[in-house]
Amino acid sequence: MHLVVFVAILIVECRCRTALYADERWYSSDDDSLPLIDTRLDQGNDENLGKWNETQLIYSLVHSGIQVNVTGRIRQWSSISAVTFHLDIGNEPLTSSNSLSMDEVRTVFPSFNIEQMYSDDHRGYFTYADMMMGEVNKHAGIWESSSKIIKSGMKAGPIVLFDLTERAQGDVVILSSFSHFMATSLNQRENMLEYGVMGSMSSVPANYNHSMIVFYSPHGVNEAMREWGQSMRRAFNRTMEHRLNDITINYLGYYTDNGDYYYYHTETGMNYEETLVSVSRNISLPIQYIQIDSWWYYKGNRDGVKEWSPRLDIFPDGLPVVHRRMNNIPIVAHNRHWASDTVYSKTYAFVIDPLHGKSLPISNDSFWIDLLGEASRNWGLVLYEQDWLNLQTIEFTPTRTDIDLGQRWLTAMGKAAEQVGVNIQYCMSLPRHALQALEIPRVTQARVSVDYAIHLDERVPQWNISVSSMLADAIGLAPYKDVFWSSSNEPGAPYRKTSMEPVPDREILIATLSTGPVTPGDAISYTNVNRIMRCCSEIGTILKPDRPITMINSLIADWAQNKGVVQGELYSTRSSL
Repeated sequence: MHLVVFVAILIVECRCRTALYADERWYSSDDDSLPLIDTRLDQGNDENLGKWNETQLIYSLVHSGIQVNVTGRIRQWSSISAVTFHLDIGNEPLTSSNSLSMDEVRTVFPSFNIEQMYSDDHRGYFTYADMMMGEVNKHAGIWESSSKIIKSGMKAGPIVLFDLTERAQGDVVILSSFSHFMATSLNQRENMLEYGVMGSMSSVPANYNHSMIVFYSPHGVNEAMREWGQSMRRAFNRTMEHRLNDITINYLGYYTDNGDYYYYHTETGMNYEETLVSVSRNISLPIQYIQIDSWWYYKGNRDGVKEWSPRLDIFPDGLPVVHRRMNNIPIVAHNRHWASDTVYSKTYAFVIDPLHGKSLPISNDSFWIDLLGEASRNWGLVLYEQDWLNLQTIEFTPTRTDIDLGQRWLTAMGKAAEQVGVNIQYCMSLPRHALQALEIPRVTQARVSVDYAIHLDERVPQWNISVSSMLADAIGLAPYKDVFWSSSNEPGAPYRKTSMEPVPDREILIATLSTGPVTPGDAISYTNVNRIMRCCSEIGTILKPDRPITMINSLIADWAQNKGVVQGELYSTRSSL
């Protein structure tokens, strides 16, 4: 069955192929092994999005000697300009001893043709992919049958289509997951775009359902992303309260991550404890919080976290004492993936992956509450930075095979943060982690750039966050550009001898206009106080706009028209006075 969804000038052809993988074979509506046996109409009301009406496609699945009805639902909404596609697999699980890869899908509904539909069809696209909110492998091009839009299902994110003849300033369609973000994917098979459960999942439980959204706006790419984000936040009842009140977003801070002068490096003749205290006392800036990066805790197998507590060689007097010596300044604390030999597995329920040397809390006990609560009470934790999200997901067999584990892990972390009263920053997040944050209001921010050290060493334009910021802001997260230097040269830094910051003013400006954290990482003696103070008030309040800077629509069109080669940098933002 074919359904053509007309969305103003843009047309997305939904082929509505429905397919399921079970018992080591495909059942598909294409070859009548999953025959369509009925169609129905229905209507109802969603508590967040309001009234809907839908067409139901009923298929008959016979496998392992059992017949079940599988239902595909195509739903239209009264309150939002979108169509959502829902698949209910029926009252029997889908199992298979041989799983597909994590870049494939094992259920398909819906699917879309990637092709030009007529001679004057001039559609462009861009899509998010890979870590840092999809920043690392984002790409753009022409919507045509030869385009490779999805390069990795695991790393894929929302797809934005637009009319090139309107310079991306008119009709826009956004395709994205609408539920089960950690377990479902967009996938490309030849010139077909397919949505469904990640192929590597070992089984799909009975009565499982998933959904994706096709959202339309006539207002150009930037406004379309905001409207889509508003609809997604509304669907999940996501509050903006925690983002708006996050001290690490609203005030000047200091970071010690990869790019900071003190990243795995101390002041001459000082240990880390004395260095950090010296930073808090001797930099003449209204710093309202300090971040401690991966150098402060114990590591185990595969360089994962063995124990998230201060190393005695780093903080000989203990972190609570250091916190008091820094006048109880709020602390941001980094964490990475859990090692397979983590000490916490002796007390709490962890799933271990010996092959990859990693582990993960199953999240059915008090682990997260105990971990975050102790840090908040004893040494001033206000923001928990969960880094290495991509590796914890991609290089960890259980998150690729257990259909609920990824969501359970992140939501349990978020619920504990809510109970304790701390916020969360995502770092190295795939688009699926970002979308999962729709259900976790304590995730207030996310890194949208590669590490600043890469810019210092290789002059990579790490400051170019104008596209990834669009996604972060849409779903309610403040985009974080990463640490920066306020001086061009800082001899003695733990990087290449040629490392330097060519345009410090640009770094400070981009960070300020990002609406996310603003965090210098200079050596004490190289901090340019006058330059940094242009970003904030005397007490450190960041003078930020209402919206983050993002690439203007016409340059997005140029990016796609020129097959993914960026033609320049021109950004816009908005402030209300």
